[in-house]
Amino acid sequence: MYSSTQSNRRILVIDDNRAIHTDFRKILGAAPAPNNALLADEDILFGSENRPTTNKMHCDIDSASQGEEGLAMVQRSLAEGRPYAMAFVDVRMPPGWDGIETTRRIWDVCPDMQIVICTAYSDYSWEQMHEQINPRDRLLILKKPFDTVEVLQLANALIEKWRLLEESRFQMNDLEERVRVRTQELEDARVAAMKMMEEAVINREKERQTTETLRREMEERGRLEERFREQAALLDKTRDAIVVRDLDHRITYWNKGAANLYGWTAEEVMGRRASELLYREAAPFERACAVVVRDGEWNGELKEVGKSGALLLVESRCTLLRDTAGQPHGILTINTDITEKKKLEQQFLRAQRMDSIGTLAGGIAHDLNNALTPILMSIELLKLQERDPRRLPVLQNIESSAKRGAGMVRQLLSFASGLEGKQLAVQVGHLLKEIGKFANETFLKTIQVRSDLPSDLWTVQGDPTQLHQVLLNLCVNARDAMPEGGTLKLSACNLMIDEQYVGLNGEGAPGPYIVIQVEDTGTGMPPVVMERIFEPFFTTKELGKGTGLGLSTSLGIVKNHGGFMRVYSEVGKGTQFRVHLPSLAQPETDTATPVQLELPRGNGELVLVVDDESEVRQITRHTLEAFGYRVLLASDGVEATTLYAQRKEEIAAVLTDMMMPTMDGPAAIQVLMRLNPEVRIIAASGLNANGMEARAVNAGVKHFIPKPYTADTLLNTLSAMLH
Repeated sequence: MYSSTQSNRRILVIDDNRAIHTDFRKILGAAPAPNNALLADEDILFGSENRPTTNKMHCDIDSASQGEEGLAMVQRSLAEGRPYAMAFVDVRMPPGWDGIETTRRIWDVCPDMQIVICTAYSDYSWEQMHEQINPRDRLLILKKPFDTVEVLQLANALIEKWRLLEESRFQMNDLEERVRVRTQELEDARVAAMKMMEEAVINREKERQTTETLRREMEERGRLEERFREQAALLDKTRDAIVVRDLDHRITYWNKGAANLYGWTAEEVMGRRASELLYREAAPFERACAVVVRDGEWNGELKEVGKSGALLLVESRCTLLRDTAGQPHGILTINTDITEKKKLEQQFLRAQRMDSIGTLAGGIAHDLNNALTPILMSIELLKLQERDPRRLPVLQNIESSAKRGAGMVRQLLSFASGLEGKQLAVQVGHLLKEIGKFANETFLKTIQVRSDLPSDLWTVQGDPTQLHQVLLNLCVNARDAMPEGGTLKLSACNLMIDEQYVGLNGEGAPGPYIVIQVEDTGTGMPPVVMERIFEPFFTTKELGKGTGLGLSTSLGIVKNHGGFMRVYSEVGKGTQFRVHLPSLAQPETDTATPVQLELPRGNGELVLVVDDESEVRQITRHTLEAFGYRVLLASDGVEATTLYAQRKEEIAAVLTDMMMPTMDGPAAIQVLMRLNPEVRIIAASGLNANGMEARAVNAGVKHFIPKPYTADTLLNTLSAMLH
């Protein structure tokens, strides 16, 4: 037995692809040494108390490229007394042994080694693997590409299983030896006792001593029996149901895992027939038992029933138990509940079938939008610069054709979303009032519902039932994010979107919109959660309290109405959802002669634009240059402060985003003000605009514009600041 089962975390990776060796080391090996210089910088910016800690599983990873090499390493580890706890074996390793042959040979020399077969595809079916490899209870399959969490869980579980097996074998061997010794001692004592009884008259003192010896031996036997009970208690810690029954199917052992799975206690089932207790249809169970008696074991899936009558689907592993004479006397069964797993698999397959056609159409629409967006954005700038009236109709024709193509793309997206409904003129204010009333009447009294609804809201064309569903989903999510109470704010406003706004936003089209805002003061979301909230079936709620379909369905409805959604959240401060829906309101225009809005122009002033998004930088540069400004571009705060230090005498104004990597907006603003206390700065952000504006003011900035901003907003703010 390995000298320290607690510390044996040795893993062997056998794969002809050395990149796989590296992947396993990254997942299971030692964490890289920290970068002390980078940690010191992070401590200065964020404080050492906010430094994250890491808890990473650490294993000793060895690797081999062929099965023969791997077998040699296993044999060497056994000779050194340092065996491997488990191995990940690739199923295909030309030109040598494949994974099946390698596994058989390893188990010939090290039967207790836990092995995971790794494959992207296989020349063997599951049944063939089972026929060729014994024992089957140690064969697991890991599909490539690997999921990091799955690899960690497999490694941790199998290493722990190896440790328990080694510990159990050691204890059982020790226990058997002690029982053998004690049994022999008891037999000797019995003979001695008989002899002492015959010689009682001669030596009563010896009889007393023998009686005392027998008493001590009985106490020792009691202690041994207690050790047996302790070993049995270990089996109660597993979640799997472990059941032992005799050949007549009467239950003789029933662990806590079985009680939790089926609902019956051990006292309720002892002596009862498993075939009558757990199965509505006993035929599959009886066929499995026949295979166990014939072959010694059986693995497969069975349909069973619990105490409540609920149907259960279990993965069952059955092993024939034999007595010391080699005669079968019972069957050990280990059952794992896979009911929910099977339901999720079926749900996923249904969702895939429903999404397949929509995904194809959505992909085509996505590519067409990428091609049409720069055309539509460039046409507007060309029209501003064109002075030849004979060429304006050509540009208008190009713009009309591009917009017609965009309309076709929207039709594709509507098909991809799979949502249809009644198209009516909807008063958004009425919907919000109904939702507010519903929230006041049904939500916890610790949640205050506030509304800010102007009387001149435009109308939208859409399905009122679907829009009501969107608002209800958002409000319910806000309620769940405030378990201790808080404030839910419902508001709406009219918004005229222009080409500049579309360029910054990346969605929508120029025209009138209604913006609906649902804001809470709840727990907020970290970025890793925000990236996935619109994925179908993704949820952070407890099992049974959420389907993960609310936000994905809401997004589909909004897109089907020609709108888009934006979400802003900060952990511990709350979340804000903005729903943008095209409005029926039409701006007053002269159909005969297009009227260009008179926007303020610059006089060659140099503006430093700081934003980590390349598209935002480029469209802002084109807009400012079209209206008489010169532009410098920077992708983060570090580059911005460097450029400003070099050319601060020329730079008239700075437009900076608040959220950027390396050095964010507030930090860059502080550096710029140290370089020049009179520097003129416009701060911009789309993340929780109210909170960001407060941060900008605290940093000393007097001008703030929320993103995405229009050309009108940008140019007027810049002109007011400079003049």
